[in-house]
Amino acid sequence: MRRLDAPKIDYENEFNAIKGAVEYVIAQLPELTRATPSPELLAAICANPGKFTALRYLLAPPISEDDLDTLLDTKVSPTAIRKSAKLAADLAALIKTGLDTKRFPWLKSGAKPAAGAIKAANLATTVAAAIQRVQTRRRGDEKEHLESSVQNLLLIDLKFIQAPAPKGSITLGNFREAAPKAGEFMRGATLGADNGDFVIGLPNNQILAIECKSSNSEINSRKRLNKEVVKNANGWTSNFGKLVIAGAVLRGVFKPQYVIAAQETPVAIFWGHRLSDLAAFVRAART
Repeated sequence: MRRLDAPKIDYENEFNAIKGAVEYVIAQLPELTRATPSPELLAAICANPGKFTALRYLLAPPISEDDLDTLLDTKVSPTAIRKSAKLAADLAALIKTGLDTKRFPWLKSGAKPAAGAIKAANLATTVAAAIQRVQTRRRGDEKEHLESSVQNLLLIDLKFIQAPAPKGSITLGNFREAAPKAGEFMRGATLGADNGDFVIGLPNNQILAIECKSSNSEINSRKRLNKEVVKNANGWTSNFGKLVIAGAVLRGVFKPQYVIAAQETPVAIFWGHRLSDLAAFVRAART
């Protein structure tokens, strides 16, 4: 129910914040869909967070920054676009190919936009981008609250001591020196190649590496759990074997089959509304 209490003003603020950027980018569509677009225009759009978001939301479905980099096989940045006419052309081609023909039907037909068509496209794109920005912020708030709950459990209930995370990565070679000792925990330490929200020294000298994840839908839960958490868990298991136990503390909406699949990795699953299970797990890890 806490997720339903988010004030409407959040959406209205995000709508107003992105509206101008959307209108600007849509006005540039004739130039953006040329075979040889202006690298300076594309670079300027990518340099502005709001306009870059608007650009990615021209597509159906909208594309994330990470997926954009993957599809173009490079990091998309203003500097890279200015230096590479090919990257500018590839980005423009991707936009043209992925454009939402429901919002921009005139571009496919080559006809002049019908009365009100641009206004409708501006509205639909602004709504989509604003909703996503609200959801992203909400997940951030949920995650922060969840991490605070876990930290309080460790400090207050379990009487653990917070140790500073090492500047470098904890590896198999420096594990005993760099990893938290029994009764200690670290925030944001890097185990191998992947960060853990909490890296906890268990009483039996194993490490419990926990990721905190919040999801507002079953679809979103697949990315949060089966891609992000499982990816890290596989890396930790590969690097450290039984020295590290992978875990996740979850809050929100998660599809049961995704949770089951994650447990088979294996990942120890705990729920934010039942952190007593995490406390019991830690206490049970005796030598």
